[in-house]
Amino acid sequence: MKTTLAYFDIFPKIVRAHKKGTIRIEPRGLHAAFEDGVPYELTVVPMNETNLNETERPYRVYELAPKGGSLEFSHEFGDEGRYALRIKPKRELPPSPPRRQRWPAYLVPQTLYVYALEEDLFRLRPYRGDMHVHSFRSDGAESPGVVVSDYRRAGFDFLALTDHEQYDPSLEAIDAFKGVPIDLCLFPGEEVHPPGDSTHYVHFAGAYSINDIFRNEPGRYEREIAETAKAFELPQGINPLKYASCLWVCGEINKAGGLSIMVHPHWIQEDAYHIPEKMCIYMLRNAPFDAFELTSGHSQAENQMQISLWQQLRAEGCVIPVVGSSDSHSTEAPVTWFNVSKMAVLAEDCGKDGIMDAVRNRQVVVMEQYPGEVLPRLYGEYRYTAFALFLLEEYFPLHDELCFEEGRLMKEYVCGDRGAAELLAVLRGRCGALMRKCWDGSKTSQIY
Repeated sequence: MKTTLAYFDIFPKIVRAHKKGTIRIEPRGLHAAFEDGVPYELTVVPMNETNLNETERPYRVYELAPKGGSLEFSHEFGDEGRYALRIKPKRELPPSPPRRQRWPAYLVPQTLYVYALEEDLFRLRPYRGDMHVHSFRSDGAESPGVVVSDYRRAGFDFLALTDHEQYDPSLEAIDAFKGVPIDLCLFPGEEVHPPGDSTHYVHFAGAYSINDIFRNEPGRYEREIAETAKAFELPQGINPLKYASCLWVCGEINKAGGLSIMVHPHWIQEDAYHIPEKMCIYMLRNAPFDAFELTSGHSQAENQMQISLWQQLRAEGCVIPVVGSSDSHSTEAPVTWFNVSKMAVLAEDCGKDGIMDAVRNRQVVVMEQYPGEVLPRLYGEYRYTAFALFLLEEYFPLHDELCFEEGRLMKEYVCGDRGAAELLAVLRGRCGALMRKCWDGSKTSQIY
C-alpha cells in the first residue's frame, strides 16, 4: 500500500462528473493530522484536461483551515477522469528537519486522488472475480472449502469452482459455508469436456450440470451434433462436428441459465496448441459463446498469443466479450497459476445477473500479473481500464486488507474451528461499508 493511502483517508474517492460534491480528508494517525491554525492550499488538477505547454493553467485553488486535523472542501468536478489534489501547508520550514528525524506528513506537500464518473458508470461497482478454478475433486490440490477461502484472502469478491467434468464440487464449496456469514459470492460451475472434442468450455453459474447430460443421456449429444453438422457449409479446415459441438455445449449452458466461456485455446498441451488455429479463429469470429477467456494462469507466451489474436479481431470489427480467469490448480505454494489472471467486473451488484450482464456488456477489465510485478497488465475498454487503474491504486488495497481477514477466518472455519463463524459475523459487511464510503462518503465505525 502506498504511503498516502496509508496516511490519509479521503472520501468519497469516486464522485459524479459535472456535479458539486464535498470531499473530506482525514488523517490515519496523529503523524498525518493537519496542523490546526495553519492554512493549507489545495489545488485541483484535472489530469485528463491539463496541457503542460500552457503558461496559464486554470486550476482551482482552495485555501483551507484544518478542523480537528482534517480538511474539507466542496468542488464541482468536470469531465470523467482522475483528479489530483495537491495539498501543501502555507508556512515556511527550515531547510532540513531536526537531526535523525523527518518532517511529519502534515508539514510536507502531498498529492491525493479522486475519480469523477459520468452517471452511467457511477452507478456501477467493481467486483474482482475468477470463473475458472479447480480443487482436489479433479486435478487441483486443495479441497473446495480451502480453495474459496484462499481466494477471499487474496481479495476476490466472487468465484465459481469449475472442476473438470464435475459440477458437484462447486456445490460443495457453497455448502461448506451454508449458514455462515461471509461476503464472498460463490456460484456453481464446471469445466465442460464434450466427448470426442478437445475443446473445453467453462460453465459459470448455471442451474445444473452439462457434463451430467453426457453421462445420463448416452447418445443424445452425438445424435444432436451429427444432425446439426449436416446443415453446415463451412470453410475448408473447419470440422463440422467440432463446430456443432461448440454450438451444442454453449446452447446447453445458456439453457441452464449459465454463462458459456471458451477457454485457453493457446494452452500448449503435448507440444501443440489446445485448439487448432483455423478452428479457434472461426469460433471467435462467429462467437457462439458468451465470452472468451482472454488470459488464464498459463505462461505469458500462451496468453500473449490469445491477446494478439483478440486485438487483431477487434481491429477487423469483431468485438468479443472477454474474461480473465486463473485456471488455478492450487492456492498454496509452490503456486504457478493462482492469482496470475483475474478480472474486475463493473456491475450493478455482485449477484449472478449483475455479473453476467457486465460480462456480456463488456464492462470487464482483465488483469494479468506475474510474480514480482507491481501492477497487472490491464485489458478492456479504455474507459473501464482507466478507472480500474485508479481502483488498483486507491481502492483495492484497502478492500484487500478487509478480505484477507475474512478469508483467513473462512479457512479456520472450514478446517474445523467452528468458533470462527462468530468472528466472521462481526466482520461481515465491512467491504460493503468501505464501498459506500468511497462512493458516497458515508462513514461508519465498521470500517476501521
